[in-house]
Amino acid sequence: MISEIYCSLDPKCKDPVGPVREESEVKFSIRLDKVSIVESPKLVIFRIDKWDEREEIDLKLANATLNNNYYSCTFTPKTADVYYYYFTLNINGKYEEIRRDRFAKSCFGGKENECFQLTVFTKEISVPDFMKGATFYQIFPDRFCNSGQPKENVPDDRNVHKDWYENPDYLPNDKGLILNNDYFGGDLKGITEHLDYIESLGISIIYLNPIFEAHSNHRYNTADYLRIDPMLGKEEDFAELCAEAQKHGIRIILDGVFNHTGSDSVYFNKERRYATVGAYTSQDSSYYNWYCFFNYPDGYDSWWGFDTLPKINKNSEEAIEFFCNVVKKWIRLGASGFRFDVVDELTNYMLYRLSKSIKEEKVYDEQPSVIGEVWEDVSTKEAYGERKHYFTENTLDSAMNYVYKDALFHFFEAKDSEALLDTIIRTIENYPKDNLDAMMNMISGHDIERAITRLAKGSAGDRDRYWQGANDYLDPESYERGKRMLKQMAVIQYFLPGNPCLYYGDEAGVYGFKDPHNRKTYPWGREDQDLIRFFQMLGRIRKDNPFLRDASFIPILFHGGLCTFARESLSRDERLLVGVNLTEKPLDLELFDAKEVLYTTDAPKVKKLVPNGSIILK
Repeated sequence: MISEIYCSLDPKCKDPVGPVREESEVKFSIRLDKVSIVESPKLVIFRIDKWDEREEIDLKLANATLNNNYYSCTFTPKTADVYYYYFTLNINGKYEEIRRDRFAKSCFGGKENECFQLTVFTKEISVPDFMKGATFYQIFPDRFCNSGQPKENVPDDRNVHKDWYENPDYLPNDKGLILNNDYFGGDLKGITEHLDYIESLGISIIYLNPIFEAHSNHRYNTADYLRIDPMLGKEEDFAELCAEAQKHGIRIILDGVFNHTGSDSVYFNKERRYATVGAYTSQDSSYYNWYCFFNYPDGYDSWWGFDTLPKINKNSEEAIEFFCNVVKKWIRLGASGFRFDVVDELTNYMLYRLSKSIKEEKVYDEQPSVIGEVWEDVSTKEAYGERKHYFTENTLDSAMNYVYKDALFHFFEAKDSEALLDTIIRTIENYPKDNLDAMMNMISGHDIERAITRLAKGSAGDRDRYWQGANDYLDPESYERGKRMLKQMAVIQYFLPGNPCLYYGDEAGVYGFKDPHNRKTYPWGREDQDLIRFFQMLGRIRKDNPFLRDASFIPILFHGGLCTFARESLSRDERLLVGVNLTEKPLDLELFDAKEVLYTTDAPKVKKLVPNGSIILK
């Protein structure tokens, strides 16, 4: 496959390639030319947090070709964990180390170069089948559709916009506070009413931002985990949404915010809204041990210092048991799983308990799914003094793929396709295939700029709300430029390993910088129909090619502003070729002998990747 001293994706060098199950044998081989004098070749391998417990295994001459000698050994990991490894040898009288270079290839180098990674996962990996080959649709519930149905028992301190099409409030109030208490009235029935439209986009999973009672429009400050927020409807509306979605072949994933609650909640009750005895109002409260007070009542741990978001005590068995019952309740009403907010702030033990509770349930005769909000490499994540075991110990099935998102924007902004390829290869190298095939690949979301805005105007960076509000517009020229690049980026996003996630309204031309500009309402009656047709086309291609659910990834040309790759079925009888060209020169693809042009930027469906264009070939 690759003529290298060592490449972790070459089965001649590492068999099997990619992550392996615990207690399964791995064969390592390095390839050296016959003219070199080689002495004492060794594999050096150790667990990620046990740098001082290195195992050295001799490599023996195992095979020879006309020009090369192969030195091999086997290693059987006994424990699920992340392992690092490299090779040492004396060659022509000089000590050398063989370490990782870009694209999973090797280089001679000292400690400044990386180790290779071997991810070893537990035998009991169990990713639900519906998580593979899916297309996600993320909805911020208040902003998708207002059904017009009456809302009951809505608190009177909520400000409801009269104009669906106006911008969200973004400036502080006269006390300098950002309350997020402006609403547009989107509800669960509004989503149910538009399931035909959502299905037309090829969607098979809807991920909902929080829907439980809370006193902000984003609802990440949960007030009552057992009730639907009254602005969104009732429990019956949620059950109906799940049942109707299932008829359209669509699952519902909920947002689980279990790291913190709202201070204005049944459990903390700092604002005295509820009749319950909250942790803030009395140390005799049944919820007191849910929180960590250091100077009662006003001194307590809170999320990033926001005193409206008191953190849950992760050692509270009462709190953990309650949350385990919460997830079971909503799955039994029809949810197909949970996405865990700030999952890295949950302890391994708490996540294990929650994940186990979810996986003990069944929905539509299948195990529900567990997804995590992880902004970095999922396989090696460490946070709050604890190494996370998301994939090695099967506590997460999937994660939001911010790593791909960052690499895609870097490609479009720096025209560095080589860095994009290295990122893709690292996930193939380090993520168990079941998890890789279930990843949630997004380019927009409720916490980041809309992709079309960033592509047209660049990142907002650390600029404040005043700057973002003053610059949150796209003139026709900027819009068309952003739209063209959004299409190009989506062509890559939709066909990378894993599952694309479309953020509601991206397909209709909604733009915006960060919160709350990225949370505008869906523009019913004012949509960009050309963009909608484009995303419907991408959805159809994914539905028409189910082999993509676990297809292999084959890089073809990654150079500067060119990105071309293929996805091939495991039987090797079906293949899609995907290409994006950010340069001013065309690329002829006739040599690939494609049977069909599924999409091209040019109207004539020729097998040519035009300047600043994209193409999908069957």
